[in-house]
Amino acid sequence: MLDRISSYLDCFEDPENWAVATIVSVRGSSPSPVGTSMAVSTDLRIIGSLSGGCMESAVAASAQDAIAAGGVRRESYGPDGTPFGAAGLGVALTCGGEIEVVIQPLVTADLAALRELARQDPRTAATLTRELQGQDGERLTVAERRAGAPRLILSGVHDFSFHLAQFGVQAGWRVELVDIRPAFATPERVPAGVQLHLGHPATVITELLSQDQDPQSWTAICVMTHHPDLDVAVLDTALRWEGPGSDDDGARCFIGAMGSRSSAARRDAALAELGHGQSARDRVVSPLGLDLGAQTPAEAAVSMMAQLIAAKNAPASGAPLTRCSGPINISRQRTASLLDEMAV
Repeated sequence: MLDRISSYLDCFEDPENWAVATIVSVRGSSPSPVGTSMAVSTDLRIIGSLSGGCMESAVAASAQDAIAAGGVRRESYGPDGTPFGAAGLGVALTCGGEIEVVIQPLVTADLAALRELARQDPRTAATLTRELQGQDGERLTVAERRAGAPRLILSGVHDFSFHLAQFGVQAGWRVELVDIRPAFATPERVPAGVQLHLGHPATVITELLSQDQDPQSWTAICVMTHHPDLDVAVLDTALRWEGPGSDDDGARCFIGAMGSRSSAARRDAALAELGHGQSARDRVVSPLGLDLGAQTPAEAAVSMMAQLIAAKNAPASGAPLTRCSGPINISRQRTASLLDEMAV
């Protein structure tokens, strides 16, 4: 429920007519991770989804039954199909895994707590623990945790950074754009949901980095301009930052720079003159982006966003899935549960 709780605020004002289904455990391959949720109303309005379409109809029908009965339901779905409802329908997960879903009519929920969480910024860390009375008297404890969103800091406002910032916002990241030029650093030139800062990029970014104390946060700092006096100062700042959760190789801070190979070489030489050794300079990913043959700012932003996602989700390789082996969602746990088994 915590994954899209902000979308359920109106549902919390009409609890008699809504239920929320949450994936609480998975085994093997699954279309979505634990914590993924979907709200269903008595008149079959649906918010969100749990899979690529193989189980939504069954879960929606079960949710309507749960609303009518006024009680929590716990359903299981697997690769062979699970009998469902009086009609005896079967739901087969084509991904081959097994999923458990808890469906909670909102009349049984702590609505005050849910409303408070729903009004929070969904990009901030949060926890939600629900004590539920299931079928046949079983007691369930569902404990969810939402990590703070990744942060993307871009130095330089122009078409490329506009599209990259937009993709970051759409992915649920916290995005900050910095520029020293008043004519460029205007609200009209940045996407909705992006924080805009006017000032010397290195100074502003230093201030932004000092404000983040979440040890679980992942940050990407990307130079999007071609001004050596500004670019090198930003990269120097990023390399010297020892943020919360950082380790020896700076795994929680990605540093990238857009531009040509000659620009990358000039920046590297300047960083060497500032005293950064080879291992530190190797952390700067430049030119930024995957080789997609991008021809427009939007296509270039896709290539850069793809590399950022792969870096965040290490050990993802960024290679085409057809050339990879093993699970597609390599960073997702193959067995995971939100249930406190001691309470079941």
